[in-house]
Amino acid sequence: MLLVEVFGIFTALCVCGIISAAWYLHRQHQRYDHLPGPPRDSFWSGHTSSIAKVVAAGGILDDYFIEVSKKYGLIFRICLWNQVLVIILDPVYIKDVLVTGNHPKSKLIYSRSRSIFGARFLGQGLESQIDSKHWILQRMHLDQWFKPHFLRQFASEFNTFADQFVEQLETQADGQTDVKISSLFGKLTMHLLNKIAFNIDLGPLSGDNNIFTEKLKIGLKGFEAATSNPLLAINPFKWRYRQTVRDALNFIRQSAWQTMIERKTAKCRGDYVPRDLLEFIMELKEKHPSEMTDDVLLDNFVTFLIGGQDTSAHTMSFMIFLLGKNPECYKKLQHEIDENVGSVSVISLGEIEKLSYLDMVLKETLRLYPVGKLTARETVKDYSLGGHFLPTETNMIVSFYATSRTKQNIKDPEKFIPERFDFDNSEKFNKYASTPFSTGPHTCIGRKFAEIEMKITIAKIMQNFEFELVPGQSGELDKSSILQMKDGVHCFFRQRQVE
Repeated sequence: MLLVEVFGIFTALCVCGIISAAWYLHRQHQRYDHLPGPPRDSFWSGHTSSIAKVVAAGGILDDYFIEVSKKYGLIFRICLWNQVLVIILDPVYIKDVLVTGNHPKSKLIYSRSRSIFGARFLGQGLESQIDSKHWILQRMHLDQWFKPHFLRQFASEFNTFADQFVEQLETQADGQTDVKISSLFGKLTMHLLNKIAFNIDLGPLSGDNNIFTEKLKIGLKGFEAATSNPLLAINPFKWRYRQTVRDALNFIRQSAWQTMIERKTAKCRGDYVPRDLLEFIMELKEKHPSEMTDDVLLDNFVTFLIGGQDTSAHTMSFMIFLLGKNPECYKKLQHEIDENVGSVSVISLGEIEKLSYLDMVLKETLRLYPVGKLTARETVKDYSLGGHFLPTETNMIVSFYATSRTKQNIKDPEKFIPERFDFDNSEKFNKYASTPFSTGPHTCIGRKFAEIEMKITIAKIMQNFEFELVPGQSGELDKSSILQMKDGVHCFFRQRQVE
């Protein structure tokens, strides 16, 4: 009898739980059903089934946004289980969301990177900081290091690393060796960023990855896994993997902390210390002792290591891929570099600024493949956007990838046409139709650093090598938060014979 009563109570609780969840979802749907958007595949899971079909066909989430926009316009809502997201692809309203509207970052999106499986990841650093006051303190101070006039002092270091990269590539440039150029770019950007920003020497590019690099890769893969599968955090069969990720993150932070201790010790001894990014990060606590803790300094250390490495590497990989697919653009860029740089061994920033077609190629690459493919904001009060009512705490998603690939925004969006960014081009489009570094107050702080790094590296490659893509590459994108080729980019290289 007691067993029957217990079973009855358990059943009643389950029914109440289901009813409560259903009522909550119903209320969520009611708040946004006035907005355009496709019918939900399921009351419970929303549009996850349709998204899964796009992904199974080789696409990514943002490709689903493009498909929906063809029927429902450039502002619409999608449902993912208990969350409703409002997708903004209209350049006019992107300006409102990212520039003039003064909307804060979305807690739903940016809080995910604070920790992974209970271990601190980006914490309260510049990228994941949601509190506007604390974000402004960090941004205003760190901005100084990324100013173009400040970065000019590192021109020789950018060239030195590009030369080391060329030397490494020469050993495989026989026209027959399959070179996974995306992996080489990843190593280059990791070594360059560590040396210039933190004065950490990771050894020669030709050497094996050190333990710090390996641990960083484990942490990044753990973040991708946790983001794509929330149930991974509670899966009892994945406890060992979760511990591996936690150990990697703890190792990274301990290594960063040791670097900071060594820097403090050197300054106390009166040793010379460079005015690198690490110095600026550590000065945050000196200038704002009540707001900045040691953990926040470490958060920024890790944030810049991650944000400044993979993004540049993948963008250069996409550039090589697109140039290989478009030989007329390849030859045009090669001609510009031959005419303006020739065989110059140290490319100055002034010379880089004269390479207008290289700039167009980079911009067109980022239009098609914005590595940081989206950003998110949140309404703090009831808001009207484009005639659409958005309730308080609405999560607004701006997909840079979908916006710049939508026919309503750009003519022939699938084609690689660098000339569309020519100042004299008659086919103009709204500047907010392509904002791969974001725009407004939250524009990518490392934009200029990345542009210098990528332009010098690509110019050196064009100076010294001919290349072609290994046949049969699908170009399929990886289903991760950072845009990248699923199988990397593979090329055959051979040394140029220039008279």
